[in-house]
Amino acid sequence: MNSMDNKLTPPRGLATDDARLTAALEHKPAPQIPPDFAAKVAALARSQPPRRRRMVPQFGSAIALLSLPVAALALFALAPHTAPNFHSLSFDTELTLLAELAFIGWWISRTFGSRLSR
Repeated sequence: MNSMDNKLTPPRGLATDDARLTAALEHKPAPQIPPDFAAKVAALARSQPPRRRRMVPQFGSAIALLSLPVAALALFALAPHTAPNFHSLSFDTELTLLAELAFIGWWISRTFGSRLSR
């Protein structure tokens, strides 16, 4: 028997199968890394060309900038017909437009703020 077989087989002197199974599961083989592994990885990394980042068009900020004046115009068009009553459709629409304007403003400030900090 060579030393490699001895390291991979569980001990034979244990009485029960459960104990043998537990001993086999607890056995940790020693990791073996070839000495020239780092040199091989470095050679492979040098042989590959650098990856170019693909430019993905960003339409989200353009759509937000276009929808901002549309929502503002709709808000001002509904303003003369709105009475502060939650049962009025124009009042509910105006509140929804205000929430949309606030969200679009927050989203634009977050998006353009991160672009300026790059």
